[in-house]
Amino acid sequence: MGNLAVKWYGINALEIRHSNGVFMIDPYVSRDDEKIHIPAEVDKYITGKPDFILMTHAHWDHLPDIPYILSNFDTVLYASKTACNIMRAMNVPEAQLHELVYGEELLLPGNVKVIALESRHMGIEGEPEGYKTVPENFDFATKSSWRCGETFAFLIEVEDKRLLNIGSANLCERTISGIECDHLLCGISRWKEGFPELLQKNITYSRFIPTHHDEFRLKLDDFYLRDDMERLKKAIPGINYIQMPILQWVQLDQK
Repeated sequence: MGNLAVKWYGINALEIRHSNGVFMIDPYVSRDDEKIHIPAEVDKYITGKPDFILMTHAHWDHLPDIPYILSNFDTVLYASKTACNIMRAMNVPEAQLHELVYGEELLLPGNVKVIALESRHMGIEGEPEGYKTVPENFDFATKSSWRCGETFAFLIEVEDKRLLNIGSANLCERTISGIECDHLLCGISRWKEGFPELLQKNITYSRFIPTHHDEFRLKLDDFYLRDDMERLKKAIPGINYIQMPILQWVQLDQK
């Protein structure tokens, strides 16, 4: 068995393990239809320190567990200006924040190479609404307060593999067109007409790994998949994909 593996926590929450360490993308596990952040749920599922955390965007179903995670572990969040400004408003230490810019190339702990690519959130054209500064009356408990902000996709090189993570069912053709990767880990929540064509036109991948196609307003104990991947299979006949089981490691370095 190889060393490169991924664990899915629902939505676009991913843990990636490799020979030299472990990191996370969008680790949100609280998952409740009323209360955004539940510390007991975080403690239940996120039990080890990630070497670093990548964040695709600042919506309520991606970012709100991060202040608590950073208070538990001495690690760094790599995220947008909007996401970092929200974290600052929640008293996260500056030393644990790295404000990304589009096109930034990073060499991160464990010899993991990351390019932070400009991306798009489904249903949002151009630059999404974000926070240059967070207002004093920001309501952390209200989902609409967690604006999308600048949206990133991550091209990751680890264990001689190239992984591309897109957190929502849209992309920025200008920055993603022509990319080749071994595994495309892609959010497909409620994808709309034209999205399958965007994938086929712009990205060459060996294996497609869907994310963000679960009913994420329910706790992980009540996890179930929606029909997003079934629809995508009809739109892209013969798509080579892996359906990740929830909360189980899946090897990424096997043929």
